[in-house]
Amino acid sequence: MHPKNSTTLQTVQLPKLKPCAFGMEYTDLFSINPDASLIDALSVASDLSDGISQLCSRLAYAINDGEIACLSEVRTLGFIGDVVSALTRSAERGLKAAYEAEGAQ
Repeated sequence: MHPKNSTTLQTVQLPKLKPCAFGMEYTDLFSINPDASLIDALSVASDLSDGISQLCSRLAYAINDGEIACLSEVRTLGFIGDVVSALTRSAERGLKAAYEAEGAQ
């Protein structure tokens, strides 16, 4: 017996994010909410990654012109990098878990 063709669109259920703490000194303060949207997490990670690139370019020009780089700017880059890593790792782990669960069926 064959299922009938349907014109209704199927909704795709995205996997949940996996909890993930970030920021070396702040792991008890910052973490990824597993109920957050995976798409939103990847979007924020992309935006933050662009910001890292822009800050690095600004610092490179400033230092090349003899200006002093502030420690807070460098620490900010590291923290934003930690956030991007946590968001993408959380999404990766959520997708991997969903993929493995699908394969087990």
